[in-house]
Amino acid sequence: MDDFKYEPIDLEGPAFRLLRLFKGRESDIECELFQAWLYGDSAISYEALSYTWGGTEMTEHVKINGRRLGVTINLYLALQHLRFQDLDRILWVDAICIDQSNKKERGHQVQQMRDIYNQADKVIFWLGPATYETNVVMDSLKRLHEESIKYTCKDWKLTDKRWIDLWLAVQPILRSQHLGLVTRQHAGMESLLERPWFKRVWILQEVANARAAVVCSGAKSVSARIFALGPLLIGVQPEPHCQAVLDIMPGPSRNDSWWSQKRDLYTLLLKFKGSKASDQRDMIYAFLSISSDAHDIDNLRADYTKTAQQVVYEATSFLFDLSDFPYHTMPRFLCNFTSLNTEYLCRVVKSYDANNVASFLKRRGDEVAITKEVVKAAAGNTRSGKEVMTILLEQRGGEVKVTEEVVEAAAGNTQSGKEVMALLLEQRGGEVKVTEEVVKAAVGNTESGKEVMTLLLEQRGDEVKVTEEVVKAAAGNTESGKEVIALLLEQRVEGFNITPGLVTELARLFSARSMALLLKRRRDAVYVTEEMVKAAAGNTRSGKEVMALLLEQRGGEVKVTEDVVIAAAGNTWSGKEVMALLLKQRAEGFNITLRLVTVLARLFSARFMALLSIQRGGEVKVIEEVVKAIVRNTKSGVRVIALLLKQRRDKVKITEEVIKAAAGNTESGKEVMTLFLEQRTEGFNITLELITELA
Repeated sequence: MDDFKYEPIDLEGPAFRLLRLFKGRESDIECELFQAWLYGDSAISYEALSYTWGGTEMTEHVKINGRRLGVTINLYLALQHLRFQDLDRILWVDAICIDQSNKKERGHQVQQMRDIYNQADKVIFWLGPATYETNVVMDSLKRLHEESIKYTCKDWKLTDKRWIDLWLAVQPILRSQHLGLVTRQHAGMESLLERPWFKRVWILQEVANARAAVVCSGAKSVSARIFALGPLLIGVQPEPHCQAVLDIMPGPSRNDSWWSQKRDLYTLLLKFKGSKASDQRDMIYAFLSISSDAHDIDNLRADYTKTAQQVVYEATSFLFDLSDFPYHTMPRFLCNFTSLNTEYLCRVVKSYDANNVASFLKRRGDEVAITKEVVKAAAGNTRSGKEVMTILLEQRGGEVKVTEEVVEAAAGNTQSGKEVMALLLEQRGGEVKVTEEVVKAAVGNTESGKEVMTLLLEQRGDEVKVTEEVVKAAAGNTESGKEVIALLLEQRVEGFNITPGLVTELARLFSARSMALLLKRRRDAVYVTEEMVKAAAGNTRSGKEVMALLLEQRGGEVKVTEDVVIAAAGNTWSGKEVMALLLKQRAEGFNITLRLVTVLARLFSARFMALLSIQRGGEVKVIEEVVKAIVRNTKSGVRVIALLLKQRRDKVKITEEVIKAAAGNTESGKEVMTLFLEQRTEGFNITLELITELA
């Protein structure tokens, strides 16, 4: 006999195939496969089969349109038990009605699966062959069904006590038929609930979309509505996964369970992630048509040309709006996807308003852990920080831990920091610790630092400590750092931890006003060190004003060293003004050394050399190193040399090294040499090397 080959079906519309199972008693099974339509005048009645393949090995065969088709043993047994002896039966059976080798057709049919099972007159849940115990439990439930039709029980809930009364009423008859009834009922129900059918992922949409259904085991059957009552009446506790399947069977169980309240993709994955599928992609695709939120999403349509990894990425993006994917295989995703709730919630509480946060917490419920990262992100929400934090405290307050990082995030929140901090102090004040990091965050807050610091000073002023690091953080705040430091100096100067480093940072980075406040209120704690004077000399914005303040109030302690001069030279904004001030008011404070004179000669103009010469001329030694430094001065070398030749002509020795230094000055070296030749030729030490340099 030839092997069966599929004819294409119309994939542009709601076409599918149906199987006519011919009546018979023989072991051979004969069928006809034909194309049909789900809707329209040509639609015909059929039943849909829900079963497990039981493996992929095709050990048995059925005759389809006169040709042989391989099927699994499970399907073969199901068809044998479902075949009528005297009447043909129209069925939809996925393994036969879909060409499994055609990926495009598989995708098309999977997208129609919801309608296929929903349009069926009845869905048959085939649990497999029977045992004596399963026959006992199926007979017991059948008897309950027969008894129930005497009553208007259609709307009875599963927990309605009248079901127990009916169950107890049929037990005497059943005891007369089966020895050890209760034990066998219990064993039979456990056996049925352990059948692989309950774990097959595709049965979920088959069950959920069924309008009416029967549960079959061997030759026995009972309505799904009655079967769902079985575990409760018999006293068997199903595993959560099995219970969730029973919950979605047609009847009162479906209407009264979680199914009628919440069946988004996330919930379905949560309840059925332990399902089994021969194709990993089906662990997502099988849920799409029955989910409330993913049944019509372009990026999540069943497409078997995509890899399992692509499907995982698309599911992660849909569920958590994430573009980076920590899990790359289906098993890892299913085991860990709930952990992504925290990452997603962090994003929501940081950037969205309170309504989005409340909605997410409602949707995901206890699956969302309120971690310190979540609370920190909420504290840093610039637009809705207070409202978001309020929701977390109201709905999940027991999980909210106010750590240093949380308080720090609130202190640094540029737009709603004050409101968040006030809320934390009001509701969780005992957990709020005002540490150095918190104060640094507040002083570095560019937009609301002053308001946050005012609040902290008002409510927790004794905890506010101003360290060198705090001053540096304020200096980095170019918008409001000075105002915050001024506030601290005015209201909390005793909180300053006066160290040489802190004073140095104030002198380097802040205005004379800040330094004046510190000197006024903590004068005895402030020592004028070389580092402090260097810092003032290098203060680009306020160097002159800070140095003037130091000279005015602590002039006797100001020592002008070589490093101070170098610091002023590096201050491109106000260094010259600082040096002029020092030379005018504190020339006697200069520690005249060869290096200091050399630095002045190299970096500053003739004006400063003149001032130094006037004030301390007797101490200034015009040696070769000084002259070399002057001639290297690209901007003022000519003027300084001219001044020196005028005032100390006899001391200026023009050596070979001086000539080399002038030659290296590409800006004004030639002018310097011209000046030498015009005014001091007698100072030249004529050598062969000197002639070479001049040439």
